[in-house]
Amino acid sequence: MKVIHLLVSGQAGGIESLLRDYVNYSQHENLFAFAWEGGPAADQMEAHGCKVFRMCQPREGSLRICRRILEICRQERVEAVVVHHEAPLLRLTALLAKRRHRSIRVFCYAHSDAHFLCGTGEKVSLTVKKEIFRYTFRKADKAVAISNSVRDSLVDYLGVPEDHIAVIYNGAVLERFHPAQRRPEGPLRIIYVGRLIEEKGVQTTLRALSQLSSAAYRFIVVGDGPYREALEALAWELGIADKVEFLGTRTDVPELLAGADVFVHVPDCAEGFGIAVVEAMASGLICVCGSRGALPELVKNGVSGILLPDNAPETLAQALKSIAQAPQNYETMRHQAVEDARQFSIEAFASRLDRLIES
Repeated sequence: MKVIHLLVSGQAGGIESLLRDYVNYSQHENLFAFAWEGGPAADQMEAHGCKVFRMCQPREGSLRICRRILEICRQERVEAVVVHHEAPLLRLTALLAKRRHRSIRVFCYAHSDAHFLCGTGEKVSLTVKKEIFRYTFRKADKAVAISNSVRDSLVDYLGVPEDHIAVIYNGAVLERFHPAQRRPEGPLRIIYVGRLIEEKGVQTTLRALSQLSSAAYRFIVVGDGPYREALEALAWELGIADKVEFLGTRTDVPELLAGADVFVHVPDCAEGFGIAVVEAMASGLICVCGSRGALPELVKNGVSGILLPDNAPETLAQALKSIAQAPQNYETMRHQAVEDARQFSIEAFASRLDRLIES
């Protein structure tokens, strides 16, 4: 089948990286249309050999983007449209393509909790966006949620029928991640990988670390975002800047994970999935995570990781102290994490998405 995925311009990573890997395992011919200018994500996909369409229109040219997508669907004889971005325009355009070409199937993705999904952007009011999302999820052949948590939010917040939602977990290329030999002594090597926005809760980790002995750890922060400066300032304010290293965006994440002991992710929001958590599990790290959103679907508390009962810095600090004092007690947990990560492979993701599109 010929499938087109609708995205927007932006930095490469997240959904775009997942789809770039997906084409290596999919049985379909996958095309990618980027609304507006394209950006680094489109550049990387083209370099990877993907067929990419760039709308090359200013954001004010919404109707032209709509017409261009419909034209591509007709010229390429597209059989399925998968809408990944939350932009209402893309979702309505996909349904218009279905109306014009009855053979086209439409699948609307929810890559985050429904509350977050509807709350993004400022040009369209929340009430209008909720109605658009409710309508497009219902009228699509299937709504797709990246976790049971996201599915439940679609049902509760938008009233999407549960039997109309397919849950397809995201996947990681697990072959890139290998557990390294752990050192029996030395400071605890703690790592975070992800966007630096306030909702991701890195500030909680910094406050927790300020309660540990300065000799007990080193904290590596991988990723970038608008909240980075505030986090760096907080590290100085807490007196732990010499123990924290902000690396920015990196391409050697597998190697960085292999050199760590503990992965920490305590978000303030309901995490839709958590691909970085899966990668950390595949690397044999002790994952210490919050209990919101989909994280309990990835980490089994006390078995393949640690789920905190709350997001208080004191609670996180206590968990890290326990690990630092007796790291040998967590070897079984490390091995189970590697085992559990296998269910979130890119092969499993590609197989499930392909089957859904074909069904």
